[in-house]
Order: sequence, then structure tokens, then C-alpha cells
Amino acid sequence: MNGGVLSLAAALLSAVCYATAAVAQERTAAAGRKPTGGLWTLALALQAAGAGLHAVALRYGSLTVVQALGALTLVLALPLHAALGRRRVRPREWRGAALTVLGLVTLLLCTAPPGTERALDGTELVLLAAITAAAALALTRLPWGADRSVLRALRFATAAGAAFGIASCLTQGLAVHLAAQGLGAAVDDPMLLVAAGCTGVLAIAGMVWSQEAYRGGLGVALAAVTLANPLVAGCVGVLLLGEGFRGGSVGLAVALAGALAAGRGVVVLSRPTPSGGRARRVPGARPASPAVAD
Repeated sequence: MNGGVLSLAAALLSAVCYATAAVAQERTAAAGRKPTGGLWTLALALQAAGAGLHAVALRYGSLTVVQALGALTLVLALPLHAALGRRRVRPREWRGAALTVLGLVTLLLCTAPPGTERALDGTELVLLAAITAAAALALTRLPWGADRSVLRALRFATAAGAAFGIASCLTQGLAVHLAAQGLGAAVDDPMLLVAAGCTGVLAIAGMVWSQEAYRGGLGVALAAVTLANPLVAGCVGVLLLGEGFRGGSVGLAVALAGALAAGRGVVVLSRPTPSGGRARRVPGARPASPAVAD
């Protein structure tokens, strides 16, 4: 199996794992349970499997393409979530997901890889992780939207997506160093070990923040995570790794249009569901208690 096929297969399997983990997390949050127990353990296991497959995909494929394939997580999670809730995916959810995925894929595929492979050194990787962690922590502490579930979900989801995206960048950077020098890379640059630790911290933080985001519902939270993750990684590619845009100014314009479409998709998914569109009650189920208005 050549590297391209292996990367594609790993990226697709990773999306399946991440989608299933997201649904498990959302159901844990919707039930008002603490992040413990069977569903949470399942989500952790699936996240770990997804991260491992994602690392394989990054090792043998382009960061931009692998991140674009990760957008399939949203497409896979929506029908799974609807099936478990014994309902159909609403047309609005499909529209929002389609806009988010198509816009994101358009944006990322307009990004051209650098002419020569370059990896950030250990110090640069650690600094990148520290800046991301500080920004994400600030975002989760903002009072803006604290009393509205959708806005709060967007804040935590954006922080989670940024953490996951930078963790991917660190994973790819570490993989390049290991492929070139083996374990001796850590001897030449001890900061790579610190960067490896930062990768784990960011991945765990992303898991915790995404769990908080899912309290506002699956669609908007997962769309925001799915969008923020590759956007942050793509910014690293453009600003630090020498990536550009295919087709010059035309490619840049198409990329911006893709970003706007993806953002529109998140807005569509964030709209409250009208009362007439609620799912049918399951026979024998107890009626839910009235929701408290924000």
C-alpha cells in the first residue's frame, strides 16, 4: 500500500472515530451526566483511536488534505446522532453541514503545499502550543455569551478546535523529525520531548472543551470544532511553513469564498430548532421537563 492510499484510509477511519466520539460526548452532556462512565470511556477510546489514525494520515499525507478530509466528521455524526434519537436529519442540518464541509474543503484545497518540506524545531513547536493554550483559555473565560447556550458552545468549540488543530501541527512536526533522525532527534533537540507533552495536553484540553461545547447541542458545536481545527492548522501552514494559495489572487479569492460559506454553515446550524420541528416522542418515554429560557 503506497503512502497516499494509506493516508486516505487512515484519514477516513479517523473521521469515523471522531464522529462516533462526538455523538457519545453529546449524549453524555445532554443527559446532564459528568464526563465519567461508559459513554465517556467510549468517547475517550474513540478519540484516542481517531488521534492515532490521524497521526498516521499526517505522516504519509499532506496536512491540508488530511485536515480537509476531517470535515467528514460532521457529515458522519449528524445521521448517527439522528438515528440514536429515532428521528431524521432535518433539512436545515443537512444545509448547514453541506455549507460547512464544502466551504472548508474549498478553502483548504486552495492552499498549496510549500515547495520544500520544512518542520518547526522543538522550541517553535512549544511556543506555538503555549500561544494556542493561552488564547484558548482566554476564549473560554470570556463573559461574552455566558448566559446563552449557543454562544457559549461556540466559544468552547472554537477553543477545542484550535487545540486539536495545533495538536495536529505538533504531531506532524514531530513525525517529520522522527522520520529524518529517529529517536536521536530528541537528543539533538530536547525541546521535542516537551513538544510531545504539549501535544497530549492540547488533545486532552480539546476533549474537555468540546464536552462543554456539546451542552449547546451537537450540530453547532461539532461544526465549530470542525471549522476551527483545520483553519488554525492552515494558518500555521501559510504563516510558518511556507504554504500559499493555488492560482495566486484568484485562488485567494476562492479560498475566502470557501471560508465565508463554511462560516455561513455554522450560523445555519446554530439557529434554534422551531417547535414544529421537534422529534417525535418515543413511545413509553417520559416527557422532558420544560426548558428554562435563556
